[in-house]
Amino acid sequence: MPDKALPNKLLTNLWGKLPLTGRMRNAVMWWLNPKFSVGVLGLVQDEDGRVLLLKHTYRRDKPWGLPGGGLKSGESTQECLLREVLEETGLHVEISRLANVSVHPSRRLLDVVYACRPKPGNTLARFRPNVEVAGARYFDLNALPQAMSPRQKRLIKQAIMDNPPNEVESRRGRRGDC
Repeated sequence: MPDKALPNKLLTNLWGKLPLTGRMRNAVMWWLNPKFSVGVLGLVQDEDGRVLLLKHTYRRDKPWGLPGGGLKSGESTQECLLREVLEETGLHVEISRLANVSVHPSRRLLDVVYACRPKPGNTLARFRPNVEVAGARYFDLNALPQAMSPRQKRLIKQAIMDNPPNEVESRRGRRGDC
């Protein structure tokens, strides 16, 4: 049986000997690797433990879901979440922990979910329906709407019940960080 590690060793050895600048190596790696979109979702809970859900206008069958959106170039996942929640709901939130990270290879999507809470004094009274969101309200964990994807329901329950709390490291990615 052939050694599967042998081709990797040969390629790694060859890669190290190629006369490529750092910029050229980065370009080759970018070109050879798959590209993914990054989505960031907020699991926002109020003081009673209820979960904030939004009624999205672009989801026909299952419009209710977590607030969030796509990562823009140059922003961190935390910055993206704070921006998206504010844009969609008018709420300022505090991130308490990373709740979940999941990859959806068929959709070429990476979802990052943070648990958060509204900052003191922030309520849904500031919410205004808009092009993306027709409604916003808090739901008890045992009364999540039927018109919501089963995947998001599982994600919410898993994130709340199974994940131990941890602090979110708030730093911007620098060159060389993984």
